[in-house]
Amino acid sequence: MPKYNQPELAMEEGGGTAIQFARRAVPATSISYWLLLIFVFLLYTSLPLQYPALEAVRPAQLTAIAALIILSMEVVFAGRSFDPAWPQGYALLGFLGAAALSCSTALWPRLAFESTLDFLKIALIFFVVVNCVDSERRVRGLMWVMLIGGLAPAAGALRYYAAGQTVEGRAHWLGIFANPNELAASLVVLLPLAGCLAAKCRLTGRVALLGFSLLYAAAIFLTFSRGGMVGLLAALLLYAWRRRSAAVLCLLAAAASVALVSAGRYWSRDEGFSDLSQDVSFRQRLATSRAGLAMFADHPLLGVGFGCSLIAWPLYAPEDLYRQGRGELVTHNTFIQPLSETGLAGFIPFILFLGSGLATARKLARRRPAGNITPLAAGLEIALWGFAVCGLSGGYVLSWFPYILTGLICSAKRAAEQNS
Repeated sequence: MPKYNQPELAMEEGGGTAIQFARRAVPATSISYWLLLIFVFLLYTSLPLQYPALEAVRPAQLTAIAALIILSMEVVFAGRSFDPAWPQGYALLGFLGAAALSCSTALWPRLAFESTLDFLKIALIFFVVVNCVDSERRVRGLMWVMLIGGLAPAAGALRYYAAGQTVEGRAHWLGIFANPNELAASLVVLLPLAGCLAAKCRLTGRVALLGFSLLYAAAIFLTFSRGGMVGLLAALLLYAWRRRSAAVLCLLAAAASVALVSAGRYWSRDEGFSDLSQDVSFRQRLATSRAGLAMFADHPLLGVGFGCSLIAWPLYAPEDLYRQGRGELVTHNTFIQPLSETGLAGFIPFILFLGSGLATARKLARRRPAGNITPLAAGLEIALWGFAVCGLSGGYVLSWFPYILTGLICSAKRAAEQNS
């Protein structure tokens, strides 16, 4: 049976006009949805960086533009309703507006403008996710694409590490996964998705998802990202607590013990979890957060400019750390970063965006009677919490994945409302 758009105006049985009926019967095409799936897959695989000949085509950008055009045509000509995703969509637009306004007072206006353009692309994809992923089956489908796509950076990082191509002895990959910390954070959010999908899979699917998860975990470990490891532990503990399963808790306890032993034997990064007071990297992260708060104190309304905490760092850095570290550092905290770069005008909608996303996911996860959307919402909630924990030690405001996750949460809410 084809999938049809639901009318916003309720009609009594036997009532309504022919126009309303025709509008109700317009099928929601899946072209934009399939283009979205291709875009997400390309986002993970970074094909132009693996095959430079594709750089001239720019497949990910071309696919995203095509998805936007097709979705716009469906809204304008096919009578498909546009979901602005209240309140997340409005909060995201508020953050985008604050980023744009910060260009006028930025320390480096051109960098702020370019950062805003980058964020505009992310915001557009958020609305594509919300409006194309309009059923429980499509929510599940996009999750699977994310998990399959995530194999590329995980396997690529392991291959690079085995070949000795590392960053300060740490695993990394290409493009948006070139930074070991960002690679770890992007893989952490996939593990809860694998867990929630496994709940409705047959044995073969569960075995495949277990294999995916082990590959992600190995890549996360070899990044030697402390923030990634803490985020992974937080996500696993939250998953076990929500499942309320003694078997899951025992399994995770055993896995944590093995991880601790392995960390002691194989952790090759100079910086570990001991003697943090003398750890330059750890002190730099704290210093960037303090510097970010100082930037906010000097520029409380619009900050130093979107993306410009990198430029402002030398002005606010402690003298000893500035000399020991690099000349420029971004704010290493995803929540202080928008405060320092866009002031209160951007910080408030950014927090509302993430906070409302978590609240919506939690409400869906506790939905009674539980339906097929409940485990998916639980996985999305835990994934977003995992990102939030990773974000305490990294500036990931311009990462794609929290916005895609929140878009999926909005889609899950829409699917739940249609099924109720």
